[in-house]
Amino acid sequence: MKKEIIILIFSWVVIISLYFWKVPSRLKGRAQIAFLLGQTIAWMYVFLSVYFKRVEFPFREFPNATKLSFSLHYLIYPAFAMFFEVTYPSSNSRTKIILHYAFFVVITNLYTYFIGHYTELARPLKNEFLNIPIFAFLLFVAHHFNRWFQKGMKEANT
Repeated sequence: MKKEIIILIFSWVVIISLYFWKVPSRLKGRAQIAFLLGQTIAWMYVFLSVYFKRVEFPFREFPNATKLSFSLHYLIYPAFAMFFEVTYPSSNSRTKIILHYAFFVVITNLYTYFIGHYTELARPLKNEFLNIPIFAFLLFVAHHFNRWFQKGMKEANT
């Protein structure tokens, strides 16, 4: 079995397990909204990255259907956004919020770096350091959308 398949299976199992065992049931709805938004953002981002030849995916689950990686942008990157939202600090401490952003941006970039340099799941073609501000911005957008959505849900339920 190729190492890419093992990495994808491992990633799927870890993410699904973390969702069921670590996300409290009171936050499952919020997590699902964040996950769906993460999918939307990830698909748009990867589509533009492939279109502008910033990255290519030599190993794809559906090679005849698309030039994109299905698992990376359907489950793995959206899960980063979901866990970012679920673990977002409830206090208004700027330090905690900045550290939270920094932690998730670093983790996402490390994952991207390792799969880009040690597997055939992704092959970066241009400057990877551009991903750092892009990931931070995408997490910022996802968080503010989720906060707006949750506010609308609270108003609808009252």
